[in-house]
Amino acid sequence: MCATYVTFYYGPKCKIHPPPINAVLLSLLHSHSSFRVLLHLAMAMAQALPRWLLSGPLHIPPHPHAHLRCARAPLLSSLRLRNPLSVCPLPPLLRGPLPSQPCATTAPAEVDLPSQDDDAAASAPTPPPETLEEFQSRPMLAGWMPPRYLWRAIAAFIIAGQVVIRTVRGRVHVRNTLQQLELVGPRSLGVSLLTASFVGMVFTIQFVREFARLGLTRSVGGVLALALARELSPVVTAIIMAGRVGSAFAAELGTMQVSEQTDTLRVLRTDPVDYLVTPRVIACCLALPILTTMCFAVAMAASVLLADSVYNVSANIILESAARALQPWDLISTTIKSVVFGGIISIVSCTWGVTTLGGAKGVGESTTSAVVISLVCIFIADFILSWVFFQGAGDALKAAMG
Repeated sequence: MCATYVTFYYGPKCKIHPPPINAVLLSLLHSHSSFRVLLHLAMAMAQALPRWLLSGPLHIPPHPHAHLRCARAPLLSSLRLRNPLSVCPLPPLLRGPLPSQPCATTAPAEVDLPSQDDDAAASAPTPPPETLEEFQSRPMLAGWMPPRYLWRAIAAFIIAGQVVIRTVRGRVHVRNTLQQLELVGPRSLGVSLLTASFVGMVFTIQFVREFARLGLTRSVGGVLALALARELSPVVTAIIMAGRVGSAFAAELGTMQVSEQTDTLRVLRTDPVDYLVTPRVIACCLALPILTTMCFAVAMAASVLLADSVYNVSANIILESAARALQPWDLISTTIKSVVFGGIISIVSCTWGVTTLGGAKGVGESTTSAVVISLVCIFIADFILSWVFFQGAGDALKAAMG
């Protein structure tokens, strides 16, 4: 038996494939009723063609004898459509002659027409634009999210408080603290001392030259000692530690955060603040004052050697002047500054590390941002501490101790 199919394709293009001519002739030869059905279908298509070319829908009305079925060639029953009254609009780009292509004799393809839900979603009314009264009646902070640096700063204060509480309660991992102390102290000693020696020599060149021109050579040692003790040694050492240790802390903790190692610690009932942050903060606060004192001694020694060998200023003159100018409060203030700077470097670096997002790119951004923020905080804290120590209440304390 020869079957004839008319296939409708509903998609980017809408086509009607006419039946093959040999199948039509065979159907006409085998059945007279098939001829009447085919004639009715051709007349319906001829009436709907002008309407279709104008992008209108194509309706195929049912034949009165559609219920009749031919035993040999049921032409109408071979129209495998879900609904004989299907709508197939022609896209504007396809207006013109219809392409003709013989249909395959395999299983017919059924039409996937848009459902009622799609039509309802497409015909849903768009919401009206917001009026000025509605905009003014909204809360001021509706939908506002704090910037990332703000909640990171809040997290830094929270972590600092947690570290202080855990240190007071004695919840400190001694082994991790010793490991971090080795990283911060001995491994950073060489670069710190080298930098401090050159800083001392640079300031010696500036001070000795100008003081010798003014005839104040005996005051060079006191000025160098005060400058190195109060400002240069703690600040330069803190800058070195921020670049070396702070970046290492931020990168290490950031990598652990993006690789979910901190979540693993929580699963193992280990607090990341106790295990990761507190040892680093304690190590920085303990190692930085020691490094600062050693940097001060090396810078003074380099200054004395340069002044004696180049400018013929005796080492005894410089040391005596430094002993007269320095007070115990100067060394105490240097130690306090170093402890504060160590806490700033460790807290900022660890906070930026444990709040890292975005994979490897986020680790790099957190590391850079941690170093920059640490340096800015160091300079701000240095100004505040210098004002307190040497301008306000520090004068009375210095007089009492001196």
